[in-house]
Amino acid sequence: MSVLNGRYTSRKQESVTVFLIGMRINRVRAVHRWLPVLTAMYPMMRELESHKELGCLSMESFFRLRTTLLVQYWETPDDLMVYAKGPKHLKAWKTFHQRLKNNDAVGFYHETYVIKDGAFENVYINMPTMGIGQALGVEQIIRGTQSASDRLKR
Repeated sequence: MSVLNGRYTSRKQESVTVFLIGMRINRVRAVHRWLPVLTAMYPMMRELESHKELGCLSMESFFRLRTTLLVQYWETPDDLMVYAKGPKHLKAWKTFHQRLKNNDAVGFYHETYVIKDGAFENVYINMPTMGIGQALGVEQIIRGTQSASDRLKR
């Protein structure tokens, strides 16, 4: 990932859907109970990365000692819901639920946010593209986009 020197902001879009999904390892030594839950996501991530027509603009993974977080940016909430009802996800979801049933070794969460009318702002200074900037593309900050309030108004 190459660093973009200077100040950048993301390109605006009328709306973007942000999907957070992750898990927490509650019992570290029960690897056989949480590892299958952790690895269940990878086939779907590969599919979304190789099939942009499904509507997932980009994704990033974050790991802490016991918690994972996957942030996905979707073109529309409908794209996310269509994927959620698709065959690969439904199969994984069924398996996932079976692995979570009566399994206190691992926890799971997800959150969905629909950010409408470009109601977001961001700045990236000497950073590789990431976040919404990675999903929508970035442009150099110019007159009229210098401050957070300027970027929110445009």
